[in-house]
Amino acid sequence: MPKSGLSRYLELFKNVANPAEYLSNKVVRKKRPLTIVTKPNAVEFKVSPSLYLVFKEIFMVDVYNIDYLISLLPSSPTVIDIGANAGFFDILLLSKLKDSKIYAYEPVPSNVLYIESLLKENNWIRSQVKLFPKAVTGADSGGLELFMEDTADNQVVASVFNGFNVNNTKKIKVESITLTQIINDIGSKTIDLLKMDCEGSEYDIVYNTPKELFERITNLFIEVHDIDKEKNNIQYFDSYIKSMGYKTTYSPINDFCWAFEGVKS
Repeated sequence: MPKSGLSRYLELFKNVANPAEYLSNKVVRKKRPLTIVTKPNAVEFKVSPSLYLVFKEIFMVDVYNIDYLISLLPSSPTVIDIGANAGFFDILLLSKLKDSKIYAYEPVPSNVLYIESLLKENNWIRSQVKLFPKAVTGADSGGLELFMEDTADNQVVASVFNGFNVNNTKKIKVESITLTQIINDIGSKTIDLLKMDCEGSEYDIVYNTPKELFERITNLFIEVHDIDKEKNNIQYFDSYIKSMGYKTTYSPINDFCWAFEGVKS
């Protein structure tokens, strides 16, 4: 369950070694980036004004239920991160499980540059994160159009759906890869975690990936967005995931987005 109220600040103190950087700079947050250091494993990263809400969502609201997630994973998990955005989820996971092996997929150029800078500045995580500047699909498309904000800032709501966000007025062409190819390329018998935050593409990815491949995926943590009343909604998605042998739970993040968890039963 996402945290609210004072419990968000307990999460901040639990996850961040220098919480005063966030707490004491409220006035200037819109003017300069904050420099955050995680704990217990230190990753230093900057939070620009365009990323404050994402930082709060992951490090304070705890949409990925990090303590519970870690309890499900081995000490050296294999993780696929689809929609890595600025890499904040990967930072949080590595701060708890330093031997995680993460395959991160992110198509937005400004976000890719941010993650590349993050890896360069934190030498120890370079060997733990393999970054791919690609979108992920279910059906093979050879590339796709992505709608995003017309800004050089980091993006968190870029989507294949025109109109997904009213600010997504710019269209770009990006390379793509299927989840099927990703799993086959990794070659690992077990994928300990599949994390997705891809603004509506979760349906294409899940519905168009052979069900037998999900037998190799132990845990699913997915942001699910209500798109329509047919198959692209949380109720149908939940029943589909259950049909593949997962025990599922979900809770609202906002009016049209859900934090969804699936664990192999």
